[in-house]
Amino acid sequence: MEIAIIGAGINGASAAQHLSAAGYRVMLVDQGDFANGATSRSSRLLHCGLRHLATGTNFWQSLLRPDRLAKSMKTVRDDMLARDEIVRTIPDRVKPINFCVPIYNDDQYSPWQMDAAFAALRLTSPRGVPLDYRKYSQKNQAEVPVTPWLRDPHKLRSVAVFREYIFDWPERIALDAVFDARRMGAIVRNYTRVVDLKQQNQGARWRMTLQAANKDGGSASVTTDLVLNLAGAWVDDLIQKTGSNAPPKCTGMKGVHIALRLPEEFNDWGVFTYNSLGEPLYCLPFRGVHYVGLTRTPFTGDIAGVSASDQEIEWMIAETNRCLPKLAVSRHDILYSWAGVNPLTSDPEEPMGSREIKIHDLARDGLPDFLTLTGGPIMTHRRVARQLVKSISGRRSPAGTPQCPVYQGVQVASDQREVASIPATEIERCVREEMPGSLTDLLMRRLGLGWEPDQGIGQARSIAEIAAPYLGWSTSRVDAEIQRYQLHLEKARRRPTSV
Repeated sequence: MEIAIIGAGINGASAAQHLSAAGYRVMLVDQGDFANGATSRSSRLLHCGLRHLATGTNFWQSLLRPDRLAKSMKTVRDDMLARDEIVRTIPDRVKPINFCVPIYNDDQYSPWQMDAAFAALRLTSPRGVPLDYRKYSQKNQAEVPVTPWLRDPHKLRSVAVFREYIFDWPERIALDAVFDARRMGAIVRNYTRVVDLKQQNQGARWRMTLQAANKDGGSASVTTDLVLNLAGAWVDDLIQKTGSNAPPKCTGMKGVHIALRLPEEFNDWGVFTYNSLGEPLYCLPFRGVHYVGLTRTPFTGDIAGVSASDQEIEWMIAETNRCLPKLAVSRHDILYSWAGVNPLTSDPEEPMGSREIKIHDLARDGLPDFLTLTGGPIMTHRRVARQLVKSISGRRSPAGTPQCPVYQGVQVASDQREVASIPATEIERCVREEMPGSLTDLLMRRLGLGWEPDQGIGQARSIAEIAAPYLGWSTSRVDAEIQRYQLHLEKARRRPTSV
């Protein structure tokens, strides 16, 4: 094997796709299901990069650190170019929304600074997908339907509105990349854990010991020329398996979202404002509901079992009511919550982690031909993959013939909101071709029904029964899979305890 990629989130999947297209022999493995880490728990926002310019810190203070400002502008440009490419190449995987930014008298940003921010965004990609930026003064704010719901109307100077996009849905984009890589010859395995990773005595090749996650699964030993550590929040754990004492590369930040139904004025409208800590707060429309996020707290616990606590949900409710007080959200309004760990780049100057996308070459830590990625968000996954191809091509030439990646994946259904729109033949195809290990894999990632208001509960049994003959499930196993899915929702997407 030429390249072993560990971690099949959006970046691992895209790296496998692009490296396979470049002609390399690739193996992609993940300890869980494909796209079941940070990829499935993100804000699902294809961000233009405004958050890197309007961070909540004082505008003039940012000018005192030109190095950080330059880094932010590079990140903004990467985001804008990624936004352009994704909207143009897979328009069916994203949905446009109207995104409004209220500007108050006591904000750290004035209207002219917001104008300057959008002018800077446009300069980074002059011919890209339009932002449709416009600004509404106090005289015409009524043209923005969500304005009456915003806090402190007497302090509201203006409302900025622009076009943004929501991923629908990022797990599917990752799966499309995984199976396109397989089409081009890659070996892809989910539920496969790396239990040992060592350099061979002679040469710089790596030997991985892999263990299947199921009880009856065996182990296998694989030799590879180069290791790509794209395991997200687990990258430091993987480095430790080599025996290295390399300093941490990743800072894991926990983020929590809550989902609720909002009045019809919010249909296709989102809000970008700031919470009481001065950090961004998003309220985003998604498949008939809105979700609000997010928190940012350091996390060092069980990443696989991360969920929103009652205290975190209460905090999100309070912040939602602070920014949109007329909603009067209570615990009973919460449809579900979710939490994830964002694998940011460790930086001594930034205790909360840096959003810099960084490819670490661990040769200086005694691990040659071992690359690690930190800080890679969903929207820039193709750019990261191309950077990896460029870096690796400078080390060794591929053994195979280049091919063309196909970004446009399968169409799971014409309308996810209609049960009947997912035919049995499509469910059967997912089961036969896309390696689900459970009903949860099908509902959450293959079919995306876990993101509907009822989280797919209404269709769980019918889908399990269609899948059963192909997966060898008995009637009792079908019942068990439904129970496991319900348990998954209770733990990972929990409502407050008192509800």
